[in-house]
Amino acid sequence: MRLSPRLKYISELVSDGKKIADIGTDHGYIPISLLLDKKISFAILSDINRGPLNNAKKEVTKNNVQNYVDLRLGSGMETLRDGEVDQVIIAGMGGILIFEIIEKKIELSKKLDKLILQPMQAPEELRKYLLKNGFKIIDEHFVREEHRIYEIIEAVFDEEFLSEYQGDEYSEKKTYTQYIYSLFENNSDKLIYTNPYYENIKKKINHIVKNHILKMVNRNDKTVNDNVFDENIIERKAIEENIIKEKTIERNILERNEIAENTIEKNLENEISKLYFEVSKLMIAKRDKLFEEFLEKKIYECESIVLKMTGINVKDLDDTTFETHNENVKSKVEQVVIRKIILDLLKYDIK
Repeated sequence: MRLSPRLKYISELVSDGKKIADIGTDHGYIPISLLLDKKISFAILSDINRGPLNNAKKEVTKNNVQNYVDLRLGSGMETLRDGEVDQVIIAGMGGILIFEIIEKKIELSKKLDKLILQPMQAPEELRKYLLKNGFKIIDEHFVREEHRIYEIIEAVFDEEFLSEYQGDEYSEKKTYTQYIYSLFENNSDKLIYTNPYYENIKKKINHIVKNHILKMVNRNDKTVNDNVFDENIIERKAIEENIIKEKTIERNILERNEIAENTIEKNLENEISKLYFEVSKLMIAKRDKLFEEFLEKKIYECESIVLKMTGINVKDLDDTTFETHNENVKSKVEQVVIRKIILDLLKYDIK
């Protein structure tokens, strides 16, 4: 059986010899293919609608695998009983619907060897749910099908991980934030924008980042030298010297600017928090061949949002843009620009 690239990639993540359930199975292509390849011994094909399940039944009969499947009509994983399967596939649905399906059978989900999840939208909401509820994301993947890049998540419940997450919810996020800050330290001067608005915001972020690092140096905080991501972080002595030289000039720039530093800092923190769930540390560490294209798509989304809000292309954006717009629009554009700058730095860093 020939599968589409997306379905083929998902099927390859199923472990050999396992019993699986395919939730929202539609035509049942993944489990049937796995049975034909003798990779699995048994599969439950479940769907909430009778039409797709009838399609799956036809495919099962056509491929003569009736003795190795069970077709079930019902919602989500509510068709499953404890111990029936080892791994569950939930693909082709929105991220919110996927986590709602898991939540309704949370205890069963915790006992599985693995969840293989492929959200069509809102993957960041799915990641938030998984982490909050103790499901450790063990791997993430990109796969291209036609003009779209899909994200696939492998997750497993981990009691120890749940305790760590609930004990210090933001420990990993702090490391992630430090990585983003290191990008500004190491690469910001290499990222040149043609319009002054972008350059102005970038300079303000640099000022915030340097002050943050200086505080950490003064506290002798070891997390500054965390080398999970920031292998090329500037030496502490150099940071202090640069800040001493630039502090007065940059402070004057900030005082003259309409946007307060604390607003920039808050927006920076908010955008990093969002990206923590959208561009995960696993994605960054793996440097998947589709990762750059994935970032480009997000950058394009930022540019489109700015155009939609202001009617102006990003390359023509400047402070005079907001003379005819209210403060709410100005604040929203600032957030999007901060997000775009971070994404630009991520893209630069992986090249």
